[in-house]
Amino acid sequence: MTLVSIGDMTRSFQLRSQFAQTKTDLSVFTKELSSGQHSDMGKALKGDFSALSDIRRGLRMNEAYRSAAAAAALIASTAQSALDAVQSNLDETAPALLAAVGAGTLQHMEIVAASAPDRLQSMISSINQEAAGRAIFSGTATDTRPLISSDDLMAILGPIADAAVNSADLIATLDAWFLGSGGGFELAAYQGTTGTPPSFNVAEGQSISNPLSALDDGIRTALMGMAMASLVAEGRGPSTAEDKAAILEKSALSMMSGNEGVTRLRADLGHVEARLEEASIRNQAAKSVLELEYNRLTGVDPYEAATKLQETQTRLESLYLLTTRLSQLSLTEYLR
Repeated sequence: MTLVSIGDMTRSFQLRSQFAQTKTDLSVFTKELSSGQHSDMGKALKGDFSALSDIRRGLRMNEAYRSAAAAAALIASTAQSALDAVQSNLDETAPALLAAVGAGTLQHMEIVAASAPDRLQSMISSINQEAAGRAIFSGTATDTRPLISSDDLMAILGPIADAAVNSADLIATLDAWFLGSGGGFELAAYQGTTGTPPSFNVAEGQSISNPLSALDDGIRTALMGMAMASLVAEGRGPSTAEDKAAILEKSALSMMSGNEGVTRLRADLGHVEARLEEASIRNQAAKSVLELEYNRLTGVDPYEAATKLQETQTRLESLYLLTTRLSQLSLTEYLR
């Protein structure tokens, strides 16, 4: 029968207790060193979580601002690309048309105008682009493409052109149709709204709205010019050489005028992009400050955490060594 004294039981209980506490400490310090944060936040903050809550809220708001700014920047960038594509079509067509009209050769004019239907389709497709799940040029109707297709547009304009008695009649009719308030363009070609689309809250106290619309005079004038050339290319409207020359000359001039309007529109858009860039920089700076303060409140000193971990490992090794030595005690060893 083995006899165990009260002292042996007490010592055994103390060793088990120390083992358990040391292992717990080892787990805590290992976790803190790997995560870089206090495991017991309440103890580290002395029970006051108000500052930490404010910082977390600030980080959430900052993330929302940065997401909104990124969406707005994507829309602005896509719009710039769309307008650049529109201007490319205008730049490649208007000078060539004017040169052909100046040369006075009907065949040359028709050859240059032949590409107009495809270019009109390209321009409309560019204006109908979406970004961040929104139609860019539709006003508040961000779920609706701003313009009907080029085929639908030409289906409307063809009969109008055929009914014109001469080039002057057609030019006046199309000018009123595209640019007149409440005219055919606004009623039949444009599918958006006249309101300003919802703004983006891109920084604290700062919101930016999309200033673009296919109702802009520059866009409408550019489309009118390309549509006139398309009508001639498709053999619609007055058929004499003089009428076609007059229509194509007006077409080229409208493209050039519309191109200038699109340039102004892109300049306004550039100001928006600059404001978005400034907001992005401020948001990133604010995020850095908030993260530094968050880490100050929640983070552990890596050197201190490593020191505590090393000390705990040493203490655990000492306990193992002590246990081993105590387990080897016997009467024979004691009498020696």
